[in-house]
Amino acid sequence: MLRRSFLMAAGAAFAVVAMAAAPALAQQGQFKWKLQSANPTGTPHDVLLKTLATNVDKMSAGRLKIEIMPSGAVVNPNEILDAVNKGLVDAGQWWTHYAIGKHPAGGLFSAPLGGSASGLDQNSHIAWYLKGGGRDLYIEYYTKMLRADVMPFLYAPDGPEALGWFKKPVTSVEDFKKLRFRISSGLPSQVLKELGGVPMNLAAAELIPAAERGVIDGVEWINPANDLKVGLQDVFKFYSIQGLHQAIDIADIVINGKKWRELPPDLQAIVEVAMMASLYEAQIYFIHENAKALQELQAKGVTMFDAPADYAPAWIAASKKVLGQLEEKNEFFKKVLDSQRAFAKVVVPYTRETSKLSTLIAGAAAQ
Repeated sequence: MLRRSFLMAAGAAFAVVAMAAAPALAQQGQFKWKLQSANPTGTPHDVLLKTLATNVDKMSAGRLKIEIMPSGAVVNPNEILDAVNKGLVDAGQWWTHYAIGKHPAGGLFSAPLGGSASGLDQNSHIAWYLKGGGRDLYIEYYTKMLRADVMPFLYAPDGPEALGWFKKPVTSVEDFKKLRFRISSGLPSQVLKELGGVPMNLAAAELIPAAERGVIDGVEWINPANDLKVGLQDVFKFYSIQGLHQAIDIADIVINGKKWRELPPDLQAIVEVAMMASLYEAQIYFIHENAKALQELQAKGVTMFDAPADYAPAWIAASKKVLGQLEEKNEFFKKVLDSQRAFAKVVVPYTRETSKLSTLIAGAAAQ
């Protein structure tokens, strides 16, 4: 009886001490980060980043707060990694393939050509990143190849990206390669050149003026949700979403290394869990947003058309040639590509079969 009374009294005393200490503990180890996006306010990635910041805030009980800043707030989008590395901003959102000018393997992580011409789709690419050794190679790319003191994460799949916008339907690769076509820089531009096309690299703000002046004949931007925000439907009326240049496209967040190491282990774990959750959040977000945007685009008079029948084989063949040239020249590029190919040999036979089921389901729904 005495023992029970003692334990009850001790427990009550501990509870009082804990309650009194809670406010003090809550004030300890508070961190505030500024994260600059490569996207303007109001765009899908702005929404996703704010959701991520809210999740981190709630899970950490306010100990880690992340302020989201729009594109250009401190630096231009292609300068984000350097800014994070130098500590000008605490973190940044961009795409790893923005760094392809520094090292070509950047294109294999966030936007591999047609699944690195290995058959990987966006989901299986994420599986490679999380389960197939991809994340270790990803960190090695940033820290050793780019020599950046950062902690990087893939955070938001927003692919597959659309083939693009046109003034009339493209019926063959021969038609396609005659166009002065805005396409992502790096590997996609190299493949279009290999096909004999004319790649043009323009930022979002330049697209509509360039199209109106006839500087470009077609545009690849991102996906229906993002393309609608840019207003491409005001200039072009024909649209195909069956692109292979970035059938996989996944945005990144890079965190300054010093800021990352300052976090205690529990807050690091919270950030890691939030990034994992964001991979799924972005997938379901873009399915919904792209579906709604596609309906709106069609209501505005946009006509959808299928990619030319000869597009896929021609694009994959050119991709294999470009990838082959790069792996001959760069040991790390080959290391990453070999890892993806090995993973694809295991995974693609399975995803090929499950994709047949998706076709059956869609076909049954259309009847």
